[in-house]
Amino acid sequence: MTLRVVIADDEPLAVRRLQIALGNLHDIEIIGSAGDGEEALELITELSPDVVLLDIRMPKLSGLQLIEALDSPSPPAVIFITAYDSFAVDAFREGAIDYLLKPLDEERLAIAVDRARRSLETRDAGERIAELRGALTSLRIEDEAREQSRYEKHLWVSSRGHVTRVPVSEVRWFQAEGDYVVIHAEGGDYLIHDSLRDLESRLDPEKFLRVHRSAIVATHSVAGVGRTEFGVLQLRLVDGSAVSVSRTYKKATRAALGI
Repeated sequence: MTLRVVIADDEPLAVRRLQIALGNLHDIEIIGSAGDGEEALELITELSPDVVLLDIRMPKLSGLQLIEALDSPSPPAVIFITAYDSFAVDAFREGAIDYLLKPLDEERLAIAVDRARRSLETRDAGERIAELRGALTSLRIEDEAREQSRYEKHLWVSSRGHVTRVPVSEVRWFQAEGDYVVIHAEGGDYLIHDSLRDLESRLDPEKFLRVHRSAIVATHSVAGVGRTEFGVLQLRLVDGSAVSVSRTYKKATRAALGI
């Protein structure tokens, strides 16, 4: 049985390595490659490959989003490609799913392709769909945990020889003051030498919202919304603070807060 294969990876060098490695295997036909998730979804839908080598992290649609969007009564065998060696290993112990670590190991690729071949020969479409959904659930849970772990959990503030640990969960909002940022938190106000832009990149976007070039608010601390006498959108926080929303961030703020 010749396996018809699609490669989906946004790194041209990784695609080339896969093409070369697959060329060394018997009964393999590469029928297409895609550099982003949307292109890959179109390709899979159009060509109905037997096997998809799918990078988990891609632009436009991630590998996980692609699988969620895939609507096929007979899905391909999927071999996920990831740089994370702990990525939901339990999801791959059984079933029609396998994974490869970067950089590519050709021997491991051969094993994964052979496993995909056996799955296609021995499992019906219904079984493969069930296995794919189970693996997807495990992958999503770990992916979310990995994303959350990269955000700040607490900030260390130094003042007059003392160092204070401020839990990010207790922060109401951040306010830019020149080369510094004022942390307005449950335990009081603290000053850190940082930029609001750098700080924003280290905060969970599901929990913190940039509303002004000089302000980031914790969404859980928003108690109400109003307008100033000049019609400027203004957030009322649980600590009594009033934070104006600039025109630049107005649309994103309204969407995030559902107002």
